[in-house]
Amino acid sequence: MAYRVGRACLRCGVCVPKCPEGAIVAARLVRRDGMTLQPVHIDSKVCNDCGVCVSEAYWCPAGAIVKT
Repeated sequence: MAYRVGRACLRCGVCVPKCPEGAIVAARLVRRDGMTLQPVHIDSKVCNDCGVCVSEAYWCPAGAIVKT
């Protein structure tokens, strides 16, 4: 796997539907302080290293997806 979700992740879930391979996987929704958070990770078995997740068009609001 060439990418990972870093500590800067806002847990907003915006990235999940944008991965063309479905490699960004959401964990169970967490409700905290009136907010709904969606922790995510990149499934290394599904990721094909395409780079869409770090492209400018993709736009992670926190820039949390980083190349390893």
